[in-house]
Amino acid sequence: MILGLLPEIRGGLGALAQTGQHTRFIDGYLRPYARAFDEVRYFSYRRETLADFTTDAELAGRVRVVAGAAWHPWVYAGLMGLRHGRALAGCSVLRVFHLTGVIPALVARRRFGVPFATTYGFHYDRLARTPARAWMHRRLERLALAEADAVIVTTPELAAYVADRARSREAVHLLPNAVDAGAFRPMPRPPASIPTVLYVGRLSPEKNLGALIAAAAKLRGRLDVTLRFVGDGALRDALAGEAARAGVRLELSPVVDHARLPSIYAAADVFVLPSFTEGHAKVLLEAMSCGVPCVASNVGGNRAAIVDGRTGLLVDPADAGALADAVERLITDRELARRLGDAARREIVERYDLTTALTREIELLRMLGHRR
Repeated sequence: MILGLLPEIRGGLGALAQTGQHTRFIDGYLRPYARAFDEVRYFSYRRETLADFTTDAELAGRVRVVAGAAWHPWVYAGLMGLRHGRALAGCSVLRVFHLTGVIPALVARRRFGVPFATTYGFHYDRLARTPARAWMHRRLERLALAEADAVIVTTPELAAYVADRARSREAVHLLPNAVDAGAFRPMPRPPASIPTVLYVGRLSPEKNLGALIAAAAKLRGRLDVTLRFVGDGALRDALAGEAARAGVRLELSPVVDHARLPSIYAAADVFVLPSFTEGHAKVLLEAMSCGVPCVASNVGGNRAAIVDGRTGLLVDPADAGALADAVERLITDRELARRLGDAARREIVERYDLTTALTREIELLRMLGHRR
């Protein structure tokens, strides 16, 4: 049985490497896929090979990277079924990781009858930067949900939304994001004189990082903290300027390899995810798995991950004062912080274990492949 993998538009192993995620994908996903299928074909949008990222003999024998072309990515997505028609047609089932990656899957299903499963992890149109892009995402959503043989959703809220739009309710499968709880585990915190408030992820508008800077400014005179943002994005310089004007201590760290994140979480007193909109965020699950007390905005996937007052604290993303109060509570009340961190760790181990989640996903993909 052959599994085909379709990343998002412009996606590829190189794109994952730019965000420090390639090792997580190769070791956490590609390797289990390769062990469960006779062959795995990864349809990249980039001119790249597997050997550019790993020389692992086990993977080299079972994983084939189908390289992209120097075309406009949307054009390439539409023509992938022609350029790589034989490779797509030879797949038993296709796995789509992002809504924008669904175009080749739609073509392959219509031309060759290849079934596909797609993730619906958040409302993609809400992150669109222009009305035209939002319209395009809504159009893709309608096509993807109506034609996918399986839609993988990460939260009950998304399951309810998709159920009315999918080809059938039986096609909707609730498979939350998951974490390698062995790698992301509680570790002794290095000594620090000033508490650290950590954020990991894109530096982009929807992440609402200005509210976190405003919250830190409100804490001045009450509590001295250091904000640490790990990641890159269009707002990097703007956030640095905003923090400087507010008199807030901000450390901006570039993207790091995924394997380094556990030690970064371990050095934090509090993890904060203040987004305006959010799916089932892996960074939040990772912080929880490390036993770091978490504050998150009371939206979307954050509500699915955190039970307010039991495994973390939820706040209104528009209320910087409430965010400041939540951070202060966790830093000054160490018993509360310990209790929430311990409960969060237990929640991850019991409900969001990566091995269990991947086993369920692979069973679903193999079932679809046998239908062909």
